[in-house]
Amino acid sequence: MKEFSEEPTEGEEEAPSGSLLPGPEATEMELMQERLEEAEREKVQFKAFAQRGQADFANFRKRTDEEKLELLGSAKSQVILRILPALDDIERALGQTTAAGSEAANGWLEGFRLIERKLSNILEGEGLQRIEAEGLAFNPWEHEIVSYLDVPGRKEGEVLEVTRQGYKMNGKVLRPSQVVVIKATEAESTEEPSKAENN
Repeated sequence: MKEFSEEPTEGEEEAPSGSLLPGPEATEMELMQERLEEAEREKVQFKAFAQRGQADFANFRKRTDEEKLELLGSAKSQVILRILPALDDIERALGQTTAAGSEAANGWLEGFRLIERKLSNILEGEGLQRIEAEGLAFNPWEHEIVSYLDVPGRKEGEVLEVTRQGYKMNGKVLRPSQVVVIKATEAESTEEPSKAENN
């Protein structure tokens, strides 16, 4: 077994500076290098874990904020649904009034119109919108049929009358409109097949 000496012997070259020396110093340096590399790997792993944790927390916050908004919207919708029958009653009462009356009656009437306008404006401010129906084609997503009527000369499936106003809130149907829909008269429905047979 060859012993290591401080000075290089003949034929041996001096180890270049910076290279690991043989012996206990070399193993200690190699061990330190391995520990440093391991620490670097752990640092990279911990950084990735931290970034994933931050992303998960951001997603969690976003999800809980969306759930809070949805819950708030649902609660608001429930309150508005309970107010709508009162608005229906006011509108029905205003629809039954006569044009001419005493000065006192006209004052009361104007007061009720003001209440109806204020209530409608408050509800519209909360995102409530009326569903248009009269004169339009029946839409099963927004309208609910309460009856059919035969009306000669009118298009089948057209909404003739709204019996109860429907509303949307933030693009979703809160309450469908109850409507009377035109159906084809007996004469028109029998004419159509005979036209098809002639062709």
